[in-house]
Amino acid sequence: MSTSLKVSFLWTRTFFELFDNSTAASSPFSFFFRPSDYKGKIKSLYTGKSSLTLPWKLTDHTNRTNWFWKYYLNDINPLTSPHDTVANRCFPLCVPVRKSLTRLIAVDSPPAFGMHDRASFEGFFYRHGIACVCTFTIHDCSSLDEAVLKAMCLRHEPLFSIPGRKNKVSLTTVGDYCRNLLCQEVGMVNDWFDEDPFSLVTVVEGEGNQTVRQGCNIHRALEALASWDRSWRQRPLPVLSAHTISIKNNHMSDIMYGHANSRVLWIPRLFAPGNNYALVWYCRNLLMASMQVKSFRDFLVRADNLQRINSATRIGGYAREVKAILRNMEKGLKTYRTMSVCKQINNDAQLQRILSVYP
Repeated sequence: MSTSLKVSFLWTRTFFELFDNSTAASSPFSFFFRPSDYKGKIKSLYTGKSSLTLPWKLTDHTNRTNWFWKYYLNDINPLTSPHDTVANRCFPLCVPVRKSLTRLIAVDSPPAFGMHDRASFEGFFYRHGIACVCTFTIHDCSSLDEAVLKAMCLRHEPLFSIPGRKNKVSLTTVGDYCRNLLCQEVGMVNDWFDEDPFSLVTVVEGEGNQTVRQGCNIHRALEALASWDRSWRQRPLPVLSAHTISIKNNHMSDIMYGHANSRVLWIPRLFAPGNNYALVWYCRNLLMASMQVKSFRDFLVRADNLQRINSATRIGGYAREVKAILRNMEKGLKTYRTMSVCKQINNDAQLQRILSVYP
């Protein structure tokens, strides 16, 4: 059986201009400033007449959705619920709006990218910043090792064409380009803060019923896809259990593997055609959950570093809302539940300090 991967990289940028009344007024994203304007924007996006979209609806021919947002909105289905109800729930939960960037970026052809492989590029706008997501599907690899090599090539090699650059650029440059492009749309953003990317890899097809053991080839591949170390074949392998995250209803061979800013899913019982659609849904849900946590975390850390979290300011009020959301996501209360998010929050010493210091 051939091996296929779905690989996503997430970049964030934090800024504070949309908390200032005079600055926000001149931005096309001033709707984040007032609850009534934000709710009106969410309702208007249901018409499909804007370059912006709702975050749960992807603009491809299959008209897909994912269920992270249903659980994040406390079990409100955003596709079938009244638009007023959805908009009212979105505002206190700081739900972003989305824009496709796929048509702006081209991926080089073989050997790194095959005929049936696909790429998508998305932007998400928050009041406190932006996030961009680059996702690749890698098909028909002869082995897991070959899939890792392809993924490494996409991560590190100059394979991408972007407007304004004659030569091919690396994925890191693509992430910077997307963040800059999104900031230009927001307008009036003069100071910002960028963080390291977060990655999520899902093996969606492969040889089934293979249990991961310390030091085995699968362990080495998972570590490669979590660390993105080019010398992955020689890299000393850490203790498997130290990087394993619990999965609900997991079987003996199931594993979620990760570092602070990465996750890799290996669930071989779902590799068979007809079953792996569940893996695609799962990784999209996990990607959206990771994006919310990372974006909120980066905002809180930067605001704290700049001593901007003050109960008397708009940023302070927004920080209280964000902290409450993160606490609920950490505990799995009235939101999407996953141990990955719990670990993402619990294992972040800076974030935990901020969550404990401020009421």
